[in-house]
Amino acid sequence: MKKLTTLLLAVLLSGKLLMAQSVDDARRSLYYGRTTSAKQALDKLVAGNAKDAQAIYWLGQTYLAMDSIGGARQVYQNALNAGVNDPLIWVGMGHVESLEGKKDAARQRFEAAITASTKKKKEDINILNAIGRATADGPANAGDAAYGVQVLKRALAIDPNNSDVLTNLGINYLKLGPDQGGNAYEAYTNAIKADPKNAKPRFRLGKIFQSQGNSEKFLQYFNEAVTTDPAYSPAYLELYEYYSNRDVNKAREYLEKYIANSDKDCGTDYLLGDYLFRSGKYQESLDKAKAMSTGPCANYPRLKVLFAYNYNRLGDSAQARTNIESYLATADPAKVQPTDYLFGASVLKKFPGGEDTAISYLQKALTFDTARANRIQYMDTIAYLYKQANKPAERLEWLRKSFQLNPNPSNLDMYNLADAAITAGDTAVADSMSRAYVQKFPDQEYGYVLLTRAAKAADPDSSKGTAFDQVQQYITFLKGQDSVKNATKIKAQYYYIASVAADKLKDYRASLDAVNQILAIDPADTFASQAKPVLEKAINPPKSSSSSTKKKTGTTTTRKKKS
Repeated sequence: MKKLTTLLLAVLLSGKLLMAQSVDDARRSLYYGRTTSAKQALDKLVAGNAKDAQAIYWLGQTYLAMDSIGGARQVYQNALNAGVNDPLIWVGMGHVESLEGKKDAARQRFEAAITASTKKKKEDINILNAIGRATADGPANAGDAAYGVQVLKRALAIDPNNSDVLTNLGINYLKLGPDQGGNAYEAYTNAIKADPKNAKPRFRLGKIFQSQGNSEKFLQYFNEAVTTDPAYSPAYLELYEYYSNRDVNKAREYLEKYIANSDKDCGTDYLLGDYLFRSGKYQESLDKAKAMSTGPCANYPRLKVLFAYNYNRLGDSAQARTNIESYLATADPAKVQPTDYLFGASVLKKFPGGEDTAISYLQKALTFDTARANRIQYMDTIAYLYKQANKPAERLEWLRKSFQLNPNPSNLDMYNLADAAITAGDTAVADSMSRAYVQKFPDQEYGYVLLTRAAKAADPDSSKGTAFDQVQQYITFLKGQDSVKNATKIKAQYYYIASVAADKLKDYRASLDAVNQILAIDPADTFASQAKPVLEKAINPPKSSSSSTKKKTGTTTTRKKKS
């Protein structure tokens, strides 16, 4: 009997060890992004023991990783209804409420979980870290990141070298705003020091630099992540996304590594279709999308995006519009990629009256995308759409926003802003930007063109003649470049001076000087040939016959008197 009891005890103990190991395996699957594997394992564990708080908690976390807040809520609510009143389950439900915007309710659950798990005045680091994980999740406006930072610092007081706690701390710092980037960087760096084999903090460092548009640094950290842990699939996916529009061969290499280290599911099927599109195999990619739409992946959210891209490239703009509009109308805004909005705008602008919808898409992209280079692109595109819609004031507004955000504006950026200001009638901005262009690019003609346009726009009826100095600067530039090649342009500027000086300012001498300059370039110029004698006559009007007779008569009389 004793032997049998010992054997049963051994079996029970081994079962507990196996279960614990299985939960750890599921957690590792989540770490690697293998949500399907994690869910399958945790479903079995919960089915075998509906009271296992660890398995229940991580099953809820798996649903959240799969973007199913409702699924996670159901898991935690079922546990609570079944009497599983474990602090970890409370944190899980608080996590759900945090993502649902119920910040106060979540805070109450978190505090209750901390109190219940505190023993001998020592807080439970696992509970504190779970709270920090909850506040770190979701977009910047979800949860209470400041509270998360506070709680995670208490966790670090217990274990200063906990890599997972440090990583969650970094994520919370970033949710507080870009001014906390330094603290986030320090937290991730410390996480790497605490566990050099942990790929996640390296990956998160890459995400920081990715948001800044620093490709050199984010590629460095993504590559370090997969070097540290060759099975870390999230970094392979980012590398694939980066190279998919730059180097399809390199993209294929990273995609193959991603698929090799991921669950085979609708996500990997979609990426294969996406790769075919990036490779220019639009019909094959479309066929892949159609095959997915007739099977278990029919409701995969991004399938409509794949349809839209391929239809657009194959010349079916109507189908492209239907699919991208349907996707953007139904998808969770927090999960939509900013490039989806940009693509949607590019499709909608092809249709008459589609500018307003296109602009609304780009404005949504600005809400979710913090990368400066992307934001500049959205703003420039909005400005272009306003130009197409003939709304100069709105175009100028968005180009000014873009220019202020741009640390190194190009000559095209400067040209567009000056041109928009001229068109919108903002002569002050037009003049300052034109002068800035000339100063930065003194050898380019466009700056002088802008300068004269801005000056002429500031004197719309030419009654003041205030544009002469700028026109003369343009003429001097053209002559210095190639007076023969630029003869027609030079003449055009002299035409302006001659006409304004004569017609508006009545400065016939200045007008004649301009006409003589035209004739020096082209002696046969019709305008100048006809204008010259008229101007000379205006400057030196001929003496009238009556005046001449009087003078002669006066002279004769004087002589007679003398004699």
